Amino acid sequence: MAHPTPRRGLARAAVAAALTVAGTAAVLPAMLTPAASAAPSARGPWQDPSYQPRPGQWRPYVLAPESRTVPPVAVYKADPREGRIDGSPEAALKNGGGSVRLTGAADRAGSPLLILDFGKEVAGHIKVRVKGASSTRPKLRACFSESIRYLAEAPGDNDGQGAIAPGCDTANIWNGFPGQPYTEDTDSHALTLDGRLPGTVRDKELRGGFRYATLFLDGPGWVDVDGVSVDYTAAPRQKDMTDYQGRFLSSDNLLNKIWYAGAYTVQLNTGAANTAKSWPYVKGEGDHADAPVPHADPSKDVIYDGGKRDRIIWQGDLAVQAPVAYLSTNDLDAVTNSLSSLAAQQLPDGYMPAESQVGQHNADELRTYGEYVTWFVSNMHEHWLYTGDRAYLAKWWTALTKATAWLESVRAQDGDKGLIAFDKAGSCGHYGYSDCGHETYVNALYARNLAQMADLAKARGDAGAAAAYAGRSAAVKKAINDQLWDEQAGAYRLSREIPGAYPQDGNATAVLAGVAGAARGRRAMAYLRANNWEKYGSLTVSQKTPNASLPPFYAPLPSTFETDARLEGRDASGLDLIRTFWGHQLAQDPGSTFWEHMQPDGTPNLKQFSSLAHGWAAGPTVTLSTRVLGVRPTAAGYSSFAVVPFAGDLTWAEGTVPTPHGGIEASWRTDRHGFGLTVRAPRGTTGRLAVPVSARTRKVTFDGRTVWAGGEATARGVSSDGAYVYFDGVSAGRHVLAARE
Repeated sequence: MAHPTPRRGLARAAVAAALTVAGTAAVLPAMLTPAASAAPSARGPWQDPSYQPRPGQWRPYVLAPESRTVPPVAVYKADPREGRIDGSPEAALKNGGGSVRLTGAADRAGSPLLILDFGKEVAGHIKVRVKGASSTRPKLRACFSESIRYLAEAPGDNDGQGAIAPGCDTANIWNGFPGQPYTEDTDSHALTLDGRLPGTVRDKELRGGFRYATLFLDGPGWVDVDGVSVDYTAAPRQKDMTDYQGRFLSSDNLLNKIWYAGAYTVQLNTGAANTAKSWPYVKGEGDHADAPVPHADPSKDVIYDGGKRDRIIWQGDLAVQAPVAYLSTNDLDAVTNSLSSLAAQQLPDGYMPAESQVGQHNADELRTYGEYVTWFVSNMHEHWLYTGDRAYLAKWWTALTKATAWLESVRAQDGDKGLIAFDKAGSCGHYGYSDCGHETYVNALYARNLAQMADLAKARGDAGAAAAYAGRSAAVKKAINDQLWDEQAGAYRLSREIPGAYPQDGNATAVLAGVAGAARGRRAMAYLRANNWEKYGSLTVSQKTPNASLPPFYAPLPSTFETDARLEGRDASGLDLIRTFWGHQLAQDPGSTFWEHMQPDGTPNLKQFSSLAHGWAAGPTVTLSTRVLGVRPTAAGYSSFAVVPFAGDLTWAEGTVPTPHGGIEASWRTDRHGFGLTVRAPRGTTGRLAVPVSARTRKVTFDGRTVWAGGEATARGVSSDGAYVYFDGVSAGRHVLAARE
């Protein structure tokens, strides 16, 4: 999952210290926005800050390339340093025509640097068209970086990386992790100039995520570069990467960009099942991504947590990535292959390892982060809800019951108090901190698991098991409220052991899991708004209450939880949180994908080691489709669904949600006359439609017929909670529900 700490090899004390390292608040140079130079005459949403979204015009937001051959869009910098650069550096932007000559120095420390900008995050194998070279050919190398900030131009950058691997950021925790010296080149790639010239040299190693590529020479001599491109390898089995089955569009240009950046982040992290990274690296091991994922079908793709690193599959990241895929590319094969590869790793006692076990691991590493067992259960339930795949549920039902039984065995160790703590289970810690206590967060996740298992047992026709799971869920919720709610603070405590901290994750999950009632939910959100919100979003914990377990930083997963909790309570500040936190990331490099996590000063949490295209950060793509456009499944595989829009300050939204029956198309618009919702539903589905109402609403019509007037329903299937009027039992086809003042 998207940890702000390295997974292995560092002691917990070093991990805690790494979390508290303040990022350098360096000001980035003026940067291109994604694809800004690809077509200067085409001013779209990514290039024009004044761009006005128009209904139907979703394609300009798609960041996926149209071709598997992707050229750079600009030369960021051509720096001769102690060598020379002759000719136009722009010759490197395309094959043919002139070339640019790089002449090396005595060694790489003085080599010229040709830094190319691809305009957005890309992935694949670098190709360089070499027109000619000196008789003694220098060694040509390529470095990669997701951002200018950590591109290591100066010798001392990235703890000394600039003197050894100029132009690189860091992808190997054993060498150059922030605060540790960079001692040897484990990040640049060799481009071997064998054979006759002119010719094309292709990088043998895959780089799974970068925006900038730097060419340098390792020694004297010269090379004439005629053109550079990337063989784009992300999502290799998606034939047309730009033709999303799911879509979203609204009156807000920034929210639209955030939706498509989230979709692209997950798409970029989708890769062949034999392109994982084998952790842990040994000392001196160079960057490579060529390991097979255990138990994965090699004929199908998988979804890695991050393109650059860790480039393995994590249970928690899939909690976000799978719904993003369902709602955008609809790449079900990549989702099921990822879920199955993890499920097949289950230990005999039911424990589910957190990540795909690529490489060599000892028994202790298999039991790290017990939180992720809860995500296995949740991911399988979400898959059932979105797909209705009964055969897949049957295949892994025993694994689900064993995982839930393991969680219950941990809870049983708490006796009459009845809460989980993973310290006694030897699987302490989770995504952002290493607290071993009885936490609100983990117990809320487990309460939701039990409700999910009740739903799945019911679907399998086992009423007794469904009732037992539901009863346990109620008991866990009661224990959380009895032991962890702080009435004076108006918020849930971090844990019984740390009662004076009130974290973002625990309070948001308590709302989403149904632990908090409406009144407590409002108070919990008010606490976070008053105490945790800072310049760039909502912190994991207020800076006023630091503690040894959870430092304050910005984490995408709980920020998504908080966004959803706010919108669930019809609180428009949820949209403000999306614009602030995720909008800040899009304003920085790489400007097209979302980050693993962020320091309070707005910089990446682990500096050069951070992943800036990390799947668990793509949550707003799901939020905007399910809570703003408002389309959600209410029964497995969308056999029934609901469309309950949330407008906030938006004036319109539209989109398509893929389902096993075909796409559900929805659009809504609000104006001074009221609110209109149009839905086209496929055969095999029934729906609930809703429109917001107020004291000024005179009537609500369904397909032109009045169904609610004078504050009362005038037709069957119509109800209201005072904020919305609902119409149930909507059949397939096109329908319009409208509220008029």
